[in-house]
Amino acid sequence: MQQDGQAMPGDKEEAGLVHRVLGLAYQRLIRPWLPGRTLVYAGIPVCYDRKWGDAIVPAAWLPDFGFETGYTDEPGYEVALIAALNESVRPGDRVVVVGGGVGVTAVIAAIRAGSSGTVVCFEGSKQYVRHIQKTAKRNKVTNITVHHAIVSKPIAVYGKESDFGEVVSPDHLPECDVLELDCEGAEVDILRSMMIRPRVIIVETHGAYGAPTPLVDSLLRELGYEVRGLGLAEPRIEDICVEKDIQILLATRSA
Repeated sequence: MQQDGQAMPGDKEEAGLVHRVLGLAYQRLIRPWLPGRTLVYAGIPVCYDRKWGDAIVPAAWLPDFGFETGYTDEPGYEVALIAALNESVRPGDRVVVVGGGVGVTAVIAAIRAGSSGTVVCFEGSKQYVRHIQKTAKRNKVTNITVHHAIVSKPIAVYGKESDFGEVVSPDHLPECDVLELDCEGAEVDILRSMMIRPRVIIVETHGAYGAPTPLVDSLLRELGYEVRGLGLAEPRIEDICVEKDIQILLATRSA
């Protein structure tokens, strides 16, 4: 018997089911047709949109944007990594990006390299491969090739394991002028095993995943690079970067 003013367990389960169904209906049937605008990260239009209805529906109804902030512009996104790319990539360069995210750094590298340059991007998440391709299309960038693949080993790859790309050995990385490593700890194995020696290597370290900054720094120096620290990867999330030791190292091959 239901007591006055109290919901029975079955009522709560039914309400939860209705809530989930309405959320899916909003995501798949309503949201795609609503007016909105493209979000901008570090000056780059990305794959995400903020729709008119997002501000008035429950947060649980909104699509999951993975590890990204999702529903606001982010002018400080990957600020140190982007600064390193702007400093290092030259017209005509061949750039390899390991860990493409939503495609911001790949697009910036492609713009810097110009029509005579190329960007090859390795991304293990099936969903993020689509994100990179969509971000590139929105920026009218055509010199990016995206491989659905994990270099070395999967660490903190977004999505289901069944959606992970093939695993590529670090010694199969293509020759390049600039190598960007943002791969959640796999950078240590890559630096130990890769055969290529790019002019510049840019690394986002991940101490929380077994790639502390001092170790990555020493590996780069052992390979014959001069190394300069650019500080925390994203000052906008300073606490997280400090706690997890996420920093940017810029390594230039010694003459």
